[in-house]
Amino acid sequence: MKRLLATLFVTLAAASAASAQSAGTARTQGDGDLCHVYVVDVLKARKAQEEYRDTGNPERDAKALAAAQVIFPEFRTVRGEEELTTKSYRFPGSRLYITASVFYTDESMASAAGADSMLLGVAVSRRALRDVFAAENNAVAELTSATADAARVKQYVRVGSRLYLLGLQCNRKELPDEGDAR
Repeated sequence: MKRLLATLFVTLAAASAASAQSAGTARTQGDGDLCHVYVVDVLKARKAQEEYRDTGNPERDAKALAAAQVIFPEFRTVRGEEELTTKSYRFPGSRLYITASVFYTDESMASAAGADSMLLGVAVSRRALRDVFAAENNAVAELTSATADAARVKQYVRVGSRLYLLGLQCNRKELPDEGDAR
């Protein structure tokens, strides 16, 4: 199980890095947060972890790891009071849909940093949803948005007989390129 978690963390890091590579150019367009949805096939991620230890070939291992995940096209939210942004994608290899929603409000969760908050939600269903917050079997996270620069919500879902890690990540600030000094 620890190896599986390590593989999933590596996969998520790769998903975040992919988002960061395109964030530099997209960040200059608009005021919303830049978000992406990802799906990790747990069995394929586990297999990639095993092959990594067996082969020692970084090129082959990176290819195996990439085969375990799908990163959907990024989208920009509309940031503002009571603004809802929803995107839907086909779940890979199925007739199901992934719906991701981001909602901004100042009426839900106040904190010392202010009353503005951001809700992120993701769900899998038979049809594309208007928003995921009232859907069954959804994953929802809420955070105060005044000082947040990144947020993620994720859940394990079973589609057919396979287990997947499904997630939505949003970044407010431009992410540095991997080669930038920190």
